[in-house]
Amino acid sequence: MNTNEPSRTALMIARQRVAHQLLDHGAILDDPFSLTILREDEKEVLQFANQHPLASIGRLFTTARSRIAEDALSRAVERGIRQIVILGAGLDTFALRNPHGARQIRIYEVDHPATQAWKRQRLAEAQIALPPWLVLVPVDFERDDVGEKLVASGFQQNSPAFFTWLGVMPYLTQDAIGRTLDYISSIQNSEVVFDYMEPPEAFSEELRQIEKERTEQLKKTGEGSDSRFEPAGIAAILRSHGFCAIEDINFQEIASRFGRAVQGLAPGHAGVHVVHAKH
Repeated sequence: MNTNEPSRTALMIARQRVAHQLLDHGAILDDPFSLTILREDEKEVLQFANQHPLASIGRLFTTARSRIAEDALSRAVERGIRQIVILGAGLDTFALRNPHGARQIRIYEVDHPATQAWKRQRLAEAQIALPPWLVLVPVDFERDDVGEKLVASGFQQNSPAFFTWLGVMPYLTQDAIGRTLDYISSIQNSEVVFDYMEPPEAFSEELRQIEKERTEQLKKTGEGSDSRFEPAGIAAILRSHGFCAIEDINFQEIASRFGRAVQGLAPGHAGVHVVHAKH
């Protein structure tokens, strides 16, 4: 991404979340703050949501991965975890919707400085104050040490933590992915939910073409897709970092679990997965 500009993918994801509220009435992920923070007209969002016939698949995946992560997060809080780290938060609103306020949890949102400045501006324009349990941690994943930045912001390395890492891995180099997993696995009893993409051959023909065009557009903005994985490869990487209890949820499972909630869901197969792993 361009150093002084917010992430284009963060904007696209935010629009998909708003489109889900407007078209699907938040059936997978009820997010009343999404439109307020996006600060765009409903007509613009719906135009974006309907710009190609397969946009509904992106809407399903974006909201389903957040729902899977937030459900797993709730179970982790029940087990006693009190530190939540949202890597690549974009315009994520979990901290505003936090259902665990009485549990004294701490939420650290980690993202590129330009994207965080953009989020602060959107929140200020919407007259939404940062909640007391939220800490914004500016990090460039390719250059900065995530652990150092978190500790400097008050993160307790000796206490367990739950990490969400959604919509980020495909845009990082293998080296940056390895460093991030190294750090997460250094936290005892840590958990992570992330998503990844398979190589283009795993997508149905219609989706493959759209994914190719999208990747080419993002490359022009410096956000091209760098890293693709086979499921067996992801499992091997996680095991090599000491993760166990690996749950890999593929697109067919997501479509069967949540697909009925998305209006006009297009047919097609996407080579996308959501993983929940424990260390």
